[in-house]
Amino acid sequence: MDHHSSGGRQHGSPEMKSKIADQILAVMNLSGADVLADVGSGDGYYSSRFADNCGKVVAIDAHCDGLKGSFYARPNIETVCGDACRWFKENSPDKFTHIFFSNSFHDMSCQDDILSALSGTLTKGAHLDLIEFHPETPFGPPKSIRFSKDALRSKVERFGFKQETFIELNTHYFSSFGKV
Repeated sequence: MDHHSSGGRQHGSPEMKSKIADQILAVMNLSGADVLADVGSGDGYYSSRFADNCGKVVAIDAHCDGLKGSFYARPNIETVCGDACRWFKENSPDKFTHIFFSNSFHDMSCQDDILSALSGTLTKGAHLDLIEFHPETPFGPPKSIRFSKDALRSKVERFGFKQETFIELNTHYFSSFGKV
């Protein structure tokens, strides 16, 4: 997994990040029964917000130092330092009700392997939730690895998921796919 610098503008100001999290949480309908994987969890902001709304969060990130930040200081957050491609190869995601990627799925060299693992092990009704950059956003990863909303939907739906929610987020978008 690669990491792209955007001058801290992944989602703008802390207020904007909070607004985005509020919108996403409203449609994810998390409960104490949910177990969520935050893949490419970065500074842990989303992990902490999810931990306030679900039973357990497993935060996976290749940048180990970031996993020591204050956002991870919740008893129901487990941190995993390592490459997500390797993690999905060595672990079954069958216990998860949500798999969340924020600005990280486009970086995965093993996208099809991850989607295949999720397709084969997630139970019906589990969700794959992604925030991605719009192709025309002036910052972020190289445009060659970004997904348009239609390209992402086409890629994910080939693996037995159906898009249930789409939210426009200015420079980004959120798509939630349910396992069918």
